[in-house]
Amino acid sequence: MMSKQDLLSLMKARHSGRSYDPTRAISQEDMDILMEAVRLTPSCFGDEPWRYVICNKQNNQNAWEKLLSCLDESNQKWAKDAQVLIISFSAKNFRKSGKGENLWANHDTGAANYGLMLQAAVMNLMAHQMGGFDRDKIVKEFNIPNDFNVMSVIAVGYEEEGAEIKEKKRRPVGDIFFYDEWPRS
Repeated sequence: MMSKQDLLSLMKARHSGRSYDPTRAISQEDMDILMEAVRLTPSCFGDEPWRYVICNKQNNQNAWEKLLSCLDESNQKWAKDAQVLIISFSAKNFRKSGKGENLWANHDTGAANYGLMLQAAVMNLMAHQMGGFDRDKIVKEFNIPNDFNVMSVIAVGYEEEGAEIKEKKRRPVGDIFFYDEWPRS
């Protein structure tokens, strides 16, 4: 059993660096573990609204380069060394229940992405989620159906040895959590 501090320690250690080791491939076994972490994420009505397109440089260089070209130039500069680029999507509508628009799909997909990122950290992999990309180009290049939103692109790989790790800056707890009601200004 984990101690009550284990998860917090992992969350503090996890970071979104930009220095990937371009020589270290990720095994299929490790990719399977990352996918399982996503699959086990809870979602509204158990609908699992997330979908992913994985572009692994070792398995299909052309698909990986196509996705890299969809990133903003500033992200391409560092993501070029990541071995895997993953596009995350959220379904616009409930799939299982037929209840129409899924207002929680983006939230659930974000939770699934964070599950992937924490699992990557446990495995000494670095996962960096990006919002800087051309959504329309991704939809066109990867044949994405209209009933899905492009949420993010996640770079995954091994961190380059000796890479600088910046200290995380976070708001104080009192700025984020309020007891009983929103504070009056």
